[in-house]
Amino acid sequence: MGRGGGGGVGLSPAMRCAMHYNMRHPKRGMALIFNHETFASPALKQRLGTNVDCDALDKTLRSLGFAVTVKRDLPFSGVRDYIAMMAAADHSAFDCMIVVVLSHGELGRLHAYDTHYKPDQLWHSFTADRCPTLAGKPKLFFIQACQGEELDPGVKLRDRTETDGQHSADYKIPVHADFLIAYSTVPGYFSWRNTTRGSWFIQALVEELKAHGTTRDILTLLTFVNQKVALNYESNTPDCPVMHQQKQISCFSSMLTRMLIFGHKT
Repeated sequence: MGRGGGGGVGLSPAMRCAMHYNMRHPKRGMALIFNHETFASPALKQRLGTNVDCDALDKTLRSLGFAVTVKRDLPFSGVRDYIAMMAAADHSAFDCMIVVVLSHGELGRLHAYDTHYKPDQLWHSFTADRCPTLAGKPKLFFIQACQGEELDPGVKLRDRTETDGQHSADYKIPVHADFLIAYSTVPGYFSWRNTTRGSWFIQALVEELKAHGTTRDILTLLTFVNQKVALNYESNTPDCPVMHQQKQISCFSSMLTRMLIFGHKT
């Protein structure tokens, strides 16, 4: 689907000043998971534990009503093609969409099987001018990957115990509105993954989606994902002191313009 340019006026999926996104479309929407375990370059180690993340996310997103597609170890051309296919689809009957990447990364780039690419190549095809059937609808991206090699040893704190109806006139929206991009770690830093239980970020995200995915606003939910990652996890590598007892904090960037609560989908 090409750029919309200055063509006709699309119908907003929600009233102009609505507090919440319209999640009452016939279907929840598409979810695309790129799961990268092995890579062409010998310098990139096998990502043991990523299939645990992928399976948990697949099951959880399906329970929220998403139509999930999982693609494993694709080269960049495959990632690009599936993104293009998803952007070209008709999302008129959908509430929203999700793209997940589970891979290796560095600051400003992610790895496909054969090469690296910039993260913005995941979402630039979904702007309101390029994908008009998603205009005004939430577009969510979750990225489990390192953003560098810096480590976070954490800072100790002493625990404190407390003792005490009608359509409005036409209006414009920015083409980059209604995006949310969540990263497993902050720029420049390492992202931890357990080889048997999966990554810290995806474990926390799945826990929150299972417990509160239909009742909490997504920004509140992700705040508690941050809390879980920050407080409930610490690396355990006593044979490698420089990597031992390290911490992590996930982060997200929101261009959402309303509260997003998935609710129950019948």
